Amino acid sequence: MKNVILPSLAITAILFSANAQAQNKAYAVTSETKGTFNWNVVREIDLTTGEVSKTFYDQSLHKNFELVNSQNAKVNPAANRFVNDGLMPMGQGVAAAAFDAKHNRLYYTCMRGTDLRYFDLNSSTGRVVYEQSQQLFNGNRYDEANVITRMTFASDGYGYALTNDGKNLIRFTTDQKPAIADLGELIDSKKNGAISIHNQCSSWGGDMVGDAYGNLYLVTMRNNIFKINPQTRIADYIGQVKGLPAEFTSNGMVVNDDGELVISSAAVSNDYYKVNISTLQATAIKATGNNVYNSSDLANANLLYDTKLTTNKTISEVKGNYPVSVFPNPVVNKAFTLQLDNVNAGNYNIVLTDPAGRNILSRALTVNAKGQKENISFARASSSGVYLIKLTGADGKVVYSDKIVVQ
Repeated sequence: MKNVILPSLAITAILFSANAQAQNKAYAVTSETKGTFNWNVVREIDLTTGEVSKTFYDQSLHKNFELVNSQNAKVNPAANRFVNDGLMPMGQGVAAAAFDAKHNRLYYTCMRGTDLRYFDLNSSTGRVVYEQSQQLFNGNRYDEANVITRMTFASDGYGYALTNDGKNLIRFTTDQKPAIADLGELIDSKKNGAISIHNQCSSWGGDMVGDAYGNLYLVTMRNNIFKINPQTRIADYIGQVKGLPAEFTSNGMVVNDDGELVISSAAVSNDYYKVNISTLQATAIKATGNNVYNSSDLANANLLYDTKLTTNKTISEVKGNYPVSVFPNPVVNKAFTLQLDNVNAGNYNIVLTDPAGRNILSRALTVNAKGQKENISFARASSSGVYLIKLTGADGKVVYSDKIVVQ
């Protein structure tokens, strides 16, 4: 098991700037060559193709970067006999990173390190700041369970980091005197069943993004997606991403300018994949050249379900490759739109079941054309949670069945 898990720990990162966001770009930390796993090079990538646009940081560019601590004193890696494993900015491999849009910084922590660092993207020549006044996490980072492999910024402005085993959800601020707090262990939702947030085989590794409602979404190395409420620390299992190659491990995740998830793999360098959050269906982003690197973590400033990202997008651009699309998901105000993307004309019945298994809505509908939309409301749903939506044909056969999240 260890040989399978280790590549996921070498989580890379994406830098992000306001200019990059407008162009659907980001910066990814990769290895120097495709197919290797050192994770010490930062490259800008185009999220529409996954291809590299330029290199931001590597060994040849290191001489251009100033290294300082939080008191602005110079940090000298050459003074440390562990040059590659100690004070070099990414010497131990970057395990997790998150982009702070307010200050234009890429925060990160090294795989075996315990401090918080950031690339200052406002610097014209290059600057790395080591926040050494307090530790990000005091656990034994040589224990796989304690390695921080997920990090993001949420809509509340806080940065969040998560250990592999889900037992330490860490929150940090980005002011002049950063405050770091270990919020404690994540709690499995009662509906998670055998897919526990703490399980090594199903739930370690991967990456996180924030949504517009204050939640965190985690994709694990084994392509499972959880929704995490940082206030309650409850983790709800949403489902497994569909349509990925057998060898694909989900190691990085961001939200693109179309409001879709984009995931990368540490093991696969052919393609990145877009994921429709409503259906969890993945679609390969086909590169036009041979300039896609395997990347183990992604990070940018986009939030899931942020309407500003999709205001100017057409309906065809937010469709999934599944019989039915549901949006928005999570559902707000007890109403959503059901789009029948690939359903034959005919008579159907839609049923919505609450977390307790009770039917709260049963409605007949007639489909006249593919792409038809139906607005659904369900006033009887009184609590938040994961609901089951099912579409059956006149013969009683299930055409579509999936989960929606009600805020």
